[in-house]
Formats: sequence, C-alpha cells, structure tokens
Amino acid sequence: MEAEVISLTESFSPNDYVINIIRRGVSNNQNILIDNPNHGRVTVLSSVGEYLTDLENLKSFCQLPAASFKVTVLNNNKINDFKTSIGRNIDELLWCAGFYASEGRLLDDGKWDDVLELSHWPNFTRVPMNFNFLRIAALLSKQPTPIERIIADLKIPRDEAYRFYCAARCAGAIHVNNKDAQPEVRFKPHRNNALLSLLLNKITNI
Repeated sequence: MEAEVISLTESFSPNDYVINIIRRGVSNNQNILIDNPNHGRVTVLSSVGEYLTDLENLKSFCQLPAASFKVTVLNNNKINDFKTSIGRNIDELLWCAGFYASEGRLLDDGKWDDVLELSHWPNFTRVPMNFNFLRIAALLSKQPTPIERIIADLKIPRDEAYRFYCAARCAGAIHVNNKDAQPEVRFKPHRNNALLSLLLNKITNI
C-alpha cells in the first residue's frame, strides 16, 4: 500500500529540466539556442515550428538540470543561417522532453485523477513510445477519460500512464478536462541578453 501511495503522488517540476526552456520559447514565438558545453545544442525555431540538433543522445540532454543550459535568443541574422537546414517538428521535441524527464512521474501541476482529452493523434513513428501508448490514445480518441480509469481498463502500469500523460501534454496532444481545471501556465519570454548588453553599452556611452 505504501508503494502505491508514493507512485500516486511522485511528481517532478518541468522547471528543473529543459522542458520549460523550450515551452517558454515556443509560447512567446522566440527562436532560441539551447546549449550545454558537454552534451551539445538544440536550436528551436518557433517562427517556423521546427527544431534542429546534432545531438547524439537526446535522452541524456532532456534529463540534464535546467541550470546547466545556456539559452541564447537568436536575432534575424542568426535565423537565416538555419533556414537552409531541414528541421523537425517542435512538438516532437516537446514530447521527447516530457517523456524522458518524467521517468514515470507526474508533472507537478498534474493529479493522479486528472481527466484527459485527446487534442490530436500523436505521430508515434517519430517519438519514443511503447505499445500501451497506442492503446491509451485509442481510448482517449473515443472520450475523455480519467487516468485511473485508463490504468484500470487497459490494465497497464501506472508509470506508463504517467509517462504518456507528461509527454502528450507537453506536446499539446492532450489537455486536462477536469471541471476545476486551471488554465495552462503563461510563460515569460527568455531575456535577450545580447540586446540587453547593447542597450547597456549605449547607456554608458551617453
């Protein structure tokens, strides 16, 4: 019984990982470079809905602490350098970020009895998943369903249901349909440090 209580309530904050770095950029239509000197970089081009990366291990990147990343807001000149490259859909990156950070835990603003509603069918051919994710999506495509009902009806492990919840919610493939559901968090834009430095230089030269 004690183990079950722990699994019901164990959660994590997306602020502790790269998830909310990406979400802040996307929600404010910012183009950003997310860099970790030891693991590589991801370029998020919100203006075109794509991301680019040369990472060898996206899983380890998504599990790094948020404080280990340097975030740079890209200006228009920098964006043009990437437009000749072929990117991948940002929703896939958000799915991966939620999937790998979750490790079977809930988002800290989620609840074990949340009612989930499918917004669109995920592209399972492009993201990490397992067979039970297909079954969950099929069930949700019929009607909004509480997490507990999903686990009971499909007879799947709780950690798999939670991981689907985190990945799909981060990617916008599902939304919470509780009667008392709170609106999604509004993210502040990333600070443009290059612009701030330029303004400070102008001020000091006055």
